[in-house]
Amino acid sequence: MYQPLELARFALSEFERGLEGITDEEARRRMAKADGTEMNAISWTLGHIAGHWLRVAAYAKQEEQPGEVLRFFGPAADPSPPPLSDALKLLDDAKASIDWLASADDVLMSTARGEGFESVGTALMRAVLHTWFHTGEINAVRQMLGHAEIPFVGKLIGNLEWRSE
Repeated sequence: MYQPLELARFALSEFERGLEGITDEEARRRMAKADGTEMNAISWTLGHIAGHWLRVAAYAKQEEQPGEVLRFFGPAADPSPPPLSDALKLLDDAKASIDWLASADDVLMSTARGEGFESVGTALMRAVLHTWFHTGEINAVRQMLGHAEIPFVGKLIGNLEWRSE
C-alpha cells in the first residue's frame, strides 16, 4: 500500500528532476510543434502543476482557491511563461501545501465538496497523474533544448515502496 503523502512527494520530486540544468531563458522558451503551434514553456508548466497542487490543498481544507495560480488554468489561461524563479517559488509553495496529507484520514479522502465534485482522494490522484503527464512533457522539451534525457522514474527504494499493511 502507498500512503497519499508518499505518492504526492514522489510525484513532485520526479517532476522537479526535469529542471536539472535548465536556465531561466530555456525555462521560458516555447518550442514549436509540428502543427505550427507552440508547446508549453517549462516555467509555465511549473506554475500549472504547482497551481494544481495548491488547488487540491485548498479543496481539501475547504479554503478559497489561491488567486495567483488561476492564470495557469482554464480556457482563459495566460500562456506567457513566468520567470523561472517565480515558477520555482510556486512549486515550493505547492510542495509545502501537501503537509495536510500526513493527517488525512479515510473520511477526508472520500469527502466530495458538493454534488458533482470528485472526492478529495480522487482530486489527489488526478494531481499525481497530472504531474506525471507534465513530467514527460518537460522531459521532451529539455531534450529539444539539448539537455540529457531524465531517466524514467527515479529511485523507488527508500522513496516509494509497496507495503502490504
